[in-house]
Amino acid sequence: MDTSRPLRMMIVRSSAVLLLIALSGCATLPPTPPEPVATTEPDPLPLPEPTPEPIPEPPPVVEPEPVLPAEPQNIEPLIAVVISDRTPAYVEVSVALDKYLNHYEVYDLSDRSLSHQEAFAAITASEASAVVAVGLAAAQAAKEHSSIPVVIGQVFNVNDNDLLADNIKAVAVLPPIDLQIDAWRDLDPMLRNVGAILGPGHEDLIAETEKAMNENGIKFHYAIAESDRETLYLFNRLVRDIDGYILFPDNRILSRSVLTEMMSSASRRHVQVAVFNEPLLAYGAAFSAGTMVADIASTITRILEEILSGNIDSVAPLTELSEIDLQTNPATLRKLGLVSELTDARTTLADNQ
Repeated sequence: MDTSRPLRMMIVRSSAVLLLIALSGCATLPPTPPEPVATTEPDPLPLPEPTPEPIPEPPPVVEPEPVLPAEPQNIEPLIAVVISDRTPAYVEVSVALDKYLNHYEVYDLSDRSLSHQEAFAAITASEASAVVAVGLAAAQAAKEHSSIPVVIGQVFNVNDNDLLADNIKAVAVLPPIDLQIDAWRDLDPMLRNVGAILGPGHEDLIAETEKAMNENGIKFHYAIAESDRETLYLFNRLVRDIDGYILFPDNRILSRSVLTEMMSSASRRHVQVAVFNEPLLAYGAAFSAGTMVADIASTITRILEEILSGNIDSVAPLTELSEIDLQTNPATLRKLGLVSELTDARTTLADNQ
């Protein structure tokens, strides 16, 4: 009997079964996932730049108009104008007051026809409303004899002479010190040390000058003297450490001989000297800072207005001036290596504020 046939049939059936099983297994397995496709993500778009808010332009700086002292009104009541003597500076003030005083009488104390007491008796009898005393002698006589309010002009040592009182006011004899220092710095930007010698009683002036100096980067060196010889001694020590000197018009501590020696020493050491009297330019001063007679007269008149309005208590003991008259000495400036545009300059305080 041939047994190979059944065996072959069994092998065929087994192969068929195995094939069906394999096919069945292939149907149940999950399909192989496809290969991932590489993609390139685009770069993110840049954020939009913020649009800056437009910055409004600042409004233009409007400089305030300078406030000039109001022009005083003409004074109607009778005013007594008392001058110490016929010194031009005193006479010029009395003449300038003519612009503002409708009724006034001038008394010259150097006229020996009347004593001081008689002159003020005449003033009282005239029923004048106030006195303008020009110069030291007139101020001293007014302090002693006047029974009505007094305005003093052209007196430097008002504190030393104890002239001020509730009914006696004064006008400064010097122009604004800050204007002088500003002009000096324009003349010499390298100015660093300035000296001065004064007599007693000028603490306010010293403080004002020191403040103006500090604001301009200048060191102020000062000393107090009791006589002209002490002034010269102090000056000879001071002049070695300064490049500028203010010659204040204190006649208590100055004499012609001492003044001459001081100016000579300053010239040798190339020290600039500032004065308050134009004739002193001839002594070799670099420049003078003087007052203007019209400014003095208008300031006196404004004080009179307050007095006659019943406001004397609101008037300062010493009223400052507002203008300065600058004059230079070209020869001295050339020697010092300085160039000036200040010659014949007239400057008001309001112009510099």
